[in-house]
Amino acid sequence: MNSTREFDLVLQGATGFTGQLAAEELALRAPKGFRWAVAGRDKVRTLALAQRFGVDAVIADAMDQAANDSLASRTQVVLTCAGPFSRYGKHLADACVKYSTHYADISGELPWIDGLIRNHHHTCVERGISMIPASGFDSVPSDLGFWELRQHVGAEIPIRGFFTIRGGFNGGTLHSGIALAEDLGAEALPRATQLAQCFAVPSLGKWATPFLMAPVNEDTVARSEAWRVAQEDADARHQPYLEYMLVRGRMRAKGVRFALRTMERMFASRFGRSMLQRFGPKPGQGPSEEDIRNGFARLDLLAGPLDAPVAQRSWNWEGDPSNRITVHCLVQTGLALASSEAKTAGVVTPSVGLGDALWQRLLQSGAVGAHHKNNGK
Repeated sequence: MNSTREFDLVLQGATGFTGQLAAEELALRAPKGFRWAVAGRDKVRTLALAQRFGVDAVIADAMDQAANDSLASRTQVVLTCAGPFSRYGKHLADACVKYSTHYADISGELPWIDGLIRNHHHTCVERGISMIPASGFDSVPSDLGFWELRQHVGAEIPIRGFFTIRGGFNGGTLHSGIALAEDLGAEALPRATQLAQCFAVPSLGKWATPFLMAPVNEDTVARSEAWRVAQEDADARHQPYLEYMLVRGRMRAKGVRFALRTMERMFASRFGRSMLQRFGPKPGQGPSEEDIRNGFARLDLLAGPLDAPVAQRSWNWEGDPSNRITVHCLVQTGLALASSEAKTAGVVTPSVGLGDALWQRLLQSGAVGAHHKNNGK
């Protein structure tokens, strides 16, 4: 952290629900002498948050290119929670590329990520900077978990992931999905139920059902695999990663699939979106502190046949997925970038951009732990 810039890291969107949790996590995890600041568009709220943590405040409206240029020019790393990113992220991303500033966000918006790759990847490579979208619960656990297991099994062996979770939505996540459907059309939203079915997983003693964030996580892992195949000059026989939610019993699996399909249909219709806006959590609202603390996510990864996998990993992630796990992942991504631990420039995935450096940080911080490890190969 020998940057000549004013800050090592600036957290944008810090006054939102997830942003405040990220600021708390930064205050807890930042090493001594680490120079960080909070940023937001509301001067009063941003100054109050800065005073709470004893750090500087940066006032920057997401739609003001000059303000975002100033922000990016002052820091080595930008972390942002200011979504929906397809609506509010462009000026900040452009500024980070312009001033060669590392960037990470918590987006689960596939059109946004595709746009970053299309518009900025080659310039980032040339300038030696890393942009890592999807650095929250989408998609750090899936990407790093797959990467860890893939090192022990061949590319021809399929790996499937199964999430068991307890947690809730915050208003920002809900309204990001609504904004994405309104701005780009319902077809821009990931459809978890489009192809996935319910089926038994004998080795785990439970049933698989579609998982809301599977399309984002599967896409992230696919990009990581494509990069590794290209680097290794290997053939492309690798199997696609598929992801599901894990529940007890066939009827519960079918019930979850029905509920998820209903929600997808609500996002796809104007009336459904109005109902979600009216009755769902509002921006700035989210689960209680107790619910965030008591939430969890467990990811079981199976390589090979579901009844007798050749290798298995099970990882427990602490806290509510959309909030606590997300800020654990985002903050450790930012600290790693600020410590010059990035190994690959460009618009990259967590495992490609940081790999073992990020994995070890998350393990050492207690954000994730191994429930058990079973090698059959």
